Amino acid sequence: MLEFVEDTSAQSTRVRKGLDGHSLLQSRFFKLSQWPQHVRLLVFSIMVGLVAGFGAVFFDQLLNLTLKYLLHLPISFLEPGAAAPEAAVYRTSHYSVWIIPIATLGGLASGLLVFLLAPEAEGHGTDAMIESFHLRGGYIRKRAPIIKLIASALTIGTGGSAGKEGPIAQIGSGFGSIMAALLGLKPQERRLLLLAGAAGGIGAIFQAPLGAALFVPGVLYRDTEYEFEAILPCIISSIVAQSVFTEVFGREALFNPGAVSFSLTAELLPYAIFGVVCAGVGYVYIKVFYGMRDHIFANIPIPKIFKPAIGGLLLGCVAVFFPQIIDGGYGWIQMALDGKLLWSTMLILVFAKILATSFTISSGGSGGVFGPSVFIGAMLGGAFGYFGHQLFPTWVLNPTAFVLVGMGGFFSGVAKVPIASIIMACEMSASYTLLVPLMVVSTISYLLLGNTSLYEKQYSNRLDSPAHVGEFARGILSHMRVADAVRNKTYVSTLEESLPFDKLVKIVTSSPESYFPIVNGDGVMTGVLTINDIRSIMFEDQLSSLVVAKDVATTRVVSATPKDSLIAVLDKMARLNVDELPVIPEAGPPKPLAMISKQDIITHYYETGGL
Repeated sequence: MLEFVEDTSAQSTRVRKGLDGHSLLQSRFFKLSQWPQHVRLLVFSIMVGLVAGFGAVFFDQLLNLTLKYLLHLPISFLEPGAAAPEAAVYRTSHYSVWIIPIATLGGLASGLLVFLLAPEAEGHGTDAMIESFHLRGGYIRKRAPIIKLIASALTIGTGGSAGKEGPIAQIGSGFGSIMAALLGLKPQERRLLLLAGAAGGIGAIFQAPLGAALFVPGVLYRDTEYEFEAILPCIISSIVAQSVFTEVFGREALFNPGAVSFSLTAELLPYAIFGVVCAGVGYVYIKVFYGMRDHIFANIPIPKIFKPAIGGLLLGCVAVFFPQIIDGGYGWIQMALDGKLLWSTMLILVFAKILATSFTISSGGSGGVFGPSVFIGAMLGGAFGYFGHQLFPTWVLNPTAFVLVGMGGFFSGVAKVPIASIIMACEMSASYTLLVPLMVVSTISYLLLGNTSLYEKQYSNRLDSPAHVGEFARGILSHMRVADAVRNKTYVSTLEESLPFDKLVKIVTSSPESYFPIVNGDGVMTGVLTINDIRSIMFEDQLSSLVVAKDVATTRVVSATPKDSLIAVLDKMARLNVDELPVIPEAGPPKPLAMISKQDIITHYYETGGL
């Protein structure tokens, strides 16, 4: 018999299920599922931050080893240090031609590793994290972070133009996802830990904990919107991860901008013009990046597994002439900050880096796009600043400042993260002196680029995200009423409680209805009956003459009223595992007015423009 009452044994059933599988592990962790949510998130965020911090340490060390044995020793290539002379900019190795086979073999190794074991590790890992949040409930395969780590180290370590944030984001987010799965957490919490892990890894490796904590919840969307529930877990994880990283390597800003300043209002005009330039070059960068993937590499008639090797070959050909585009290029950024690069050289490096990054990642290579974007923005800022200083020395007073502003302003537009870009640029240089110019350039670059983004998995806002469809639907349904959704408001198929069983069977089996309110002589509902209720005795001839409708009906009935919200009705249906409920008046005898079904609710939701 179908029960139209709440199952009081449901809780005990859930307890029994909780002793199986991953929930057994959860019970061993001091029954964390029973802790308040904010306490659980605090504990989990700390745990994720610890692993993300150690993951950042491991990846950084692995990358240093691959650079040493695959680039530094074979071809004597080193990025200039902080005190490198100006001549180092133009001095190339006699063995630089060997970068071509090295980069080709590195692309081949990365392609084999990725496409044979974890195809989702292809490209820049931040997009994989974004896709997992929106479409996969925060789920990431266990092998993906490890494959991403090794493949990215091979790609970057053999000269590939890629950044660290993609692999480290996938490492941190992967652990957050894995831990949530092991502890049997709900998708909502798994998504939060996914983001917390990514923020921890990025905050540690770039020495920018606050910027990373804002970058990860913001990079999910192209509008200026955040996954605000994740900000505090991301902050906690980022702080913990950065603490672990600095314990190993010490606290040191990635860049030293020297004596940069901003004091005159007149300087805002050159910065505003530079914001327009950032948007224009950013548009070219994105179109070349994805155009290379969609129109060149996609049309090469070879298996995808070998295409990163083609990308490595093309990268190597560019690197022979412009070795500055190898690796992340942070040493060259510091040279630009020190004023040791010509503006013409920096301008050439902007477009050489765009090509190199497109060859590396658009072919299927593994690595991030944050590092290359920082390099492009810095060189673009240096070229604009020093050229502008030559033309208008009274307006462009400090050309070096444009290098730092370019890092944040350029990435703001191409990644759609204006606030995070501003904070990260300040943290990476340990200076907030140029905060106002950064705000000006970042805002203009962001606004002018519109919906054009380097991260194609971004959604416009929370309303568009599949991760939040249920939340918004519940909110809309809470304002809709039963009286508006009922399809047939003038007729309800009822059965007299004294109806003989043989007649009952004929009516029920021939009717298109599935649920039948049972009423007494006064029309008052005394129960509900379905075909499942009569199936067990349908063929018992001896009972059919003795049984009436009231005997087989469910007498304890959960019902709805015309003023009930549709979400409340759906919740009742879910608890009872039924598809329809009877509708009765708010006051007076419970006479059935209609039946409301799940299909009625869905139809009304779409007809009124719910989505």
